[in-house]
Amino acid sequence: MPLTEERKQEIAKSLKRCSDETLEAALRFEETRNLDELPVIILGVLQRDAAKPKPEGMVAATDDCRLMEDIGMDSFGMIEVVMTAEEVLGITVANQEMNDIRTLGHLKAFLRTKLTA
Repeated sequence: MPLTEERKQEIAKSLKRCSDETLEAALRFEETRNLDELPVIILGVLQRDAAKPKPEGMVAATDDCRLMEDIGMDSFGMIEVVMTAEEVLGITVANQEMNDIRTLGHLKAFLRTKLTA
C-alpha cells in the first residue's frame, strides 16, 4: 500500500536526528514490510539514543554487543528506542518485555518476533 504524506511525516518526526539512511530504510519498511530493513532502522535509532556513544559508532556493532555496556545505552535511551519502535514499526511493547533484552542480537530477534506475530 502506498505511503501517505501524513504517514511519511509521522515516521520522519519519530526518526528526527537519525541518519537519512535510517529514515529511508523505515520508509521502505513501511511500504514493503521487508524485515531486511530492520537492522538499519535499529542501528540508526540506537546511534541516536545512546547516552554514551562509542567513538567507533554502530559500524563495529555485532549481535553479541551488549546494549548498555558496549553500545552505550542507558535506561532512558532504551525507553526512547521502545517508543520509536512502536511509532515507526507499528508494534506495541510492554515494559516487562524489554527486561531480558541485553544484546543487539536479542533486540533484533525480539523486534522480528513482534513484527511476525
